[in-house]
Amino acid sequence: MATFKFQGKVEPICNEFTLVGSLGAHWEDDIEAPVKLIMDASISFTKGIIEIVCESNLFGTDNYDGAVDWRANYLARSVLNCYAFATGTYLYPALETVVKPDGIKYIIQTRRSNLASLTTILQSHSDGGVDIHPILRLVMTNPTIFAALKDLIEAIPAYNTEVNCARAVEAIRQAMAPTDKRIKAWQVMQDNLNVTERFLQFITEHSKGPRHGDVMKSQFAMVNETIRRSWIVMNRFLEFKKNGDQKLPLSTFPLLDE
Repeated sequence: MATFKFQGKVEPICNEFTLVGSLGAHWEDDIEAPVKLIMDASISFTKGIIEIVCESNLFGTDNYDGAVDWRANYLARSVLNCYAFATGTYLYPALETVVKPDGIKYIIQTRRSNLASLTTILQSHSDGGVDIHPILRLVMTNPTIFAALKDLIEAIPAYNTEVNCARAVEAIRQAMAPTDKRIKAWQVMQDNLNVTERFLQFITEHSKGPRHGDVMKSQFAMVNETIRRSWIVMNRFLEFKKNGDQKLPLSTFPLLDE
């Protein structure tokens, strides 16, 4: 078994949070047939510091290591959510480092690097900075767009990805045609952003299960595709706003169907 050692802290800073003893969890989950993850984890909290030790039969790729990372976060969130519910306190775990089976300590970033290339509305600089001015005023002055962008960013961790993405896309529809009936508003959105009904339905349909409490059918591939499509829709919507609410040119933004 391969050992992963995670460390982080309770946020907002909660130095008095200490768990008496430690708690453990066990998983036997299908990842991608016929691959199965078998994993044990123990977690402790000492004055706001989180330590998790995981033993996994899988390691060595982003997909397998990500499966361990997700369950470590899931365990930490489960403990904190129980305490938060009892006390009415907003708390969440911020896992910062992990020592992987190769013995190297890595900084943890909750990031989906494939999404950056989908964002054409904002330009990154060579020093790693980003010029946010093209959309900042729009986001700050329009509560619906603010909510949509917030939902999409909070979809990056794979906890509520499908629900958050669907809500973000619904908000974009509302922002584009606030006075139109839903069916007409969806058509306005499709026409102006050059996306088909089928392209958007992938996002909204896959949110129905989680939105109604059925989270058991979510799969990594489906989650990844949902946020990828939602990122594209958000980027096209912001390009549409930048273009003076004019239909996006097909030459630059070709029709997206599948």
